[in-house]
Amino acid sequence: MVEIHDCERSRGYEQRQQNYSDACYGKTDEQISNNDIASPLEGITCHYCDLEKCPCCIYEVNYYYNYGLSRRKIILCTDCYSEIYGNGRKISSEIVTKAFTRICETIRNSATVARNLRNRQRVNYFDAVQNAFEMNPEVREYLGENCNIDKNLRGLWSFTYAIVNGQDCGIEVLNRDPDNLILGVDYKKICFTS
Repeated sequence: MVEIHDCERSRGYEQRQQNYSDACYGKTDEQISNNDIASPLEGITCHYCDLEKCPCCIYEVNYYYNYGLSRRKIILCTDCYSEIYGNGRKISSEIVTKAFTRICETIRNSATVARNLRNRQRVNYFDAVQNAFEMNPEVREYLGENCNIDKNLRGLWSFTYAIVNGQDCGIEVLNRDPDNLILGVDYKKICFTS
């Protein structure tokens, strides 16, 4: 899960209102001349710095917006990628995976207090993340020790997207409002062991 943390430069990207879902990676086979030797591919424009870069220096990454409820793919050059993600904090993929797992476990545990469907437990997403933050060092390491856990925490947006749009977490969304994101357990996808 990769996300953009620099909100100052990414706002400019939001204002352009362009559709980057179909990235142009240079000429297609039909556009190449009938010469025996094809010319090299043209550069690709980085969505962050708006400079044309060589295709070998390009990354396609997820850009999360709408407080993590939405996502689209953008193209970043090597320089911009290093500027955004090279903030001195190296987090391994194991820590990210464990943090996500701990948050999902906290949501499921909080919502499975009552197994009766009529008494289904509702869980505020940010309260569950706060509980996971207090109880798990992996979540603290991923989010950082001094963070305010709310809808504006950009480091949480990739997790929010995965939980809200995920089919295999066993978590269902009861209220999708980012100010009051309420979750429950999808009992069809959870296996209870007694």
